[in-house]
Amino acid sequence: MTLRRLREAPGSRCFVCAPGNPRGLAVPLWYDDADGHVEATVRFDELHCGAPTYVHSGLAMAVLAEAMAWAVVTTTGRIAITLASSTDFHRPLRVDVPYLARAEIGQVAGTDVRATAVFRADAEVLATATGTFRVISEKTAARLRARVSRPEGTSSNLP
Repeated sequence: MTLRRLREAPGSRCFVCAPGNPRGLAVPLWYDDADGHVEATVRFDELHCGAPTYVHSGLAMAVLAEAMAWAVVTTTGRIAITLASSTDFHRPLRVDVPYLARAEIGQVAGTDVRATAVFRADAEVLATATGTFRVISEKTAARLRARVSRPEGTSSNLP
């Protein structure tokens, strides 16, 4: 297993993974080039609560969705967008506990790619997610890259 750190596009403000987003989670994601999975170790704190001491489920789902998206991107080499995502919680996630998020791709049908992800604490699976992602065209990807690399305060014609 050889893990390498994934880097977002310059200027990215991704809520989950971008260290440049002051309100985001800044979760470092890692890619295993041996088997193609993406993983991240996450420790939510009291600012990430839904109910006291419990991680807000929306934040947990966001991390799993991001890991799945990166699994698709690293495997296909292309930018992909989420078409559908579903998460099942088997046990609640608690704050101040380290969790391992792990994602990998499954079935590929044309430009649509299925992916799965799990949150684990030790060997216990606490949440499972599935998602369908669409790989976008190179033309659209180039427009997106141009948009995120623009200096702040400039506009783009991207809808």
